[in-house]
Amino acid sequence: MASNKTSSSNQRAKNMCDVLDALTSGIAKTAANEPKFEPQHLVPEVPAEVARQLLTEIMLADRWVCSVARLQRWRTIGEGPQYLKIVGKVLYRLKDIEAYEEACLIRKVL
Repeated sequence: MASNKTSSSNQRAKNMCDVLDALTSGIAKTAANEPKFEPQHLVPEVPAEVARQLLTEIMLADRWVCSVARLQRWRTIGEGPQYLKIVGKVLYRLKDIEAYEEACLIRKVL
């Protein structure tokens, strides 16, 4: 009786191995036929550093290495680049800043 149980167990184990082999083989074939997907890094369509068209007074002070107070003082006496005041916030247009910088450029006289 013990040999029948052992024989029966061996037969089930062999059948189980055959089933597992068939499944593994099927999975391998399916995987071989599927296109390979490699991880792709998503590249933003916009450049990494978007050129800002409007700068705050803090951003302009950083650009010109000066204090915000200087920019505020210039605004009160009418100096410096043109600016916008939108909802109480002072903003400088980049084209106005660049025009002001160009106007302040000192050319070497020979």
